[in-house]
Amino acid sequence: MPPSDFAEGLLNSTCRPESNGDLIITSTEADQGNLVPMEMMKRLLLKKGLHQAVMFHDVRWGNTHDGRWLWVLLNSGSCGAYAFNHEPDTLQGVHSYRQPAGYFPIPGGTFAGESLPGKITWARSYIKNDVLWMDSGQGEVVKLPAKVRDTWWQGTTRQWPFMAADLGCSMETVMAHYMSNHIAVAYGDIFEEMVALSQGLGFRVRVMKSPN
Repeated sequence: MPPSDFAEGLLNSTCRPESNGDLIITSTEADQGNLVPMEMMKRLLLKKGLHQAVMFHDVRWGNTHDGRWLWVLLNSGSCGAYAFNHEPDTLQGVHSYRQPAGYFPIPGGTFAGESLPGKITWARSYIKNDVLWMDSGQGEVVKLPAKVRDTWWQGTTRQWPFMAADLGCSMETVMAHYMSNHIAVAYGDIFEEMVALSQGLGFRVRVMKSPN
C-alpha cells in the first residue's frame, strides 16, 4: 500500500474534509512514544486557549547558522498544516509531492511545507529499564534565509515538511542523551504544564536545556 503521509497530515490538522473542528492526533510509524506526549500537549494547548496542533518530526540533521546550532526537523508524515500558516481554518502553505521511491516501494503523497518561526515546547516519552520517562524542553523555530533553507532542505528530503529548530540545548546534549529520532513539537509555551502533567501521570521527567 502507498504510505499514508498525506492522510496523517490531514488528521493532524483541524482543517480537513469532514472535520469537526478538532484534530485527531496521529503518529507516523505507530510510534506510541510520540503519540502519548502529542495527545498530552494537545490537551494542554486547548486548556491554555492555544491552537491544539502538535507536530510529529524526525530529528533529521543539523548545522550552525549565525553561530546557533539548529536541527532540521523533517518527517514524511504527521506534521499538520498549522505549522505552515498558523491559521486553523486553512490548508494554505501545504504542498503534496510524490514520495521518493528510494524510501517507499509504492510512493504515495506527502504533506509538506515550510514551518513558520515561533516559540515551541517539545517532548518525547520512552521506557528505560522498566521506568516511564518523559523528555521535555523549550525552543524556537527559526526562519532561515531562502538560500540556506533550500540547501538544507534539498540536502535532506525536499518532499517532506521542513522545520529549522533550536531545541534549547546543545547539539552534544541531544546526540549523547536523546532516546529517539522522533520528537513532538507544539507552538507556544506549555512547558511547565507539560512537566507537571507528566509527573502527575507517573513519568520521570528529564528537562533538556542548556545551562544559563
